Amino acid sequence: MARISISVALLFGYVLSAAASQPPDTALWNADRTAAVTAIPGESETRVTAFLRQQDGTFLEVDLSAVEGSNFGKLGRRPAEYDRFETKPIEWLPRQDDLLQVKIQTQAWRAGQRYTVSEPLVFRRDGTVLWR
Repeated sequence: MARISISVALLFGYVLSAAASQPPDTALWNADRTAAVTAIPGESETRVTAFLRQQDGTFLEVDLSAVEGSNFGKLGRRPAEYDRFETKPIEWLPRQDDLLQVKIQTQAWRAGQRYTVSEPLVFRRDGTVLWR
């Protein structure tokens, strides 16, 4: 039953993503402006989203939010164990193939100490996430 629920949730998310709007003004664009990434902080997690320009000029919206969990895995503590945290895209990394790669950084503060990690996230232009 859980497998069905997950499949339905993924399908529902994909259907919603097909009707993506324009990226927000604060998005980080790649060099040829065919892709943008944005991070919107929430109470307990950050919504990291890629906007991939399609041939008809519309944008495919891809949820990349799981990258934050990967970054916290590197830090070794759950987000709730920090006083505050911030996840954001910091730069597009050049590639010689048709894949896209963006570095997503998480900074977390605990007891006056700042911890910083990043993940070089790789994905296809069709929205398929390959991670590293």
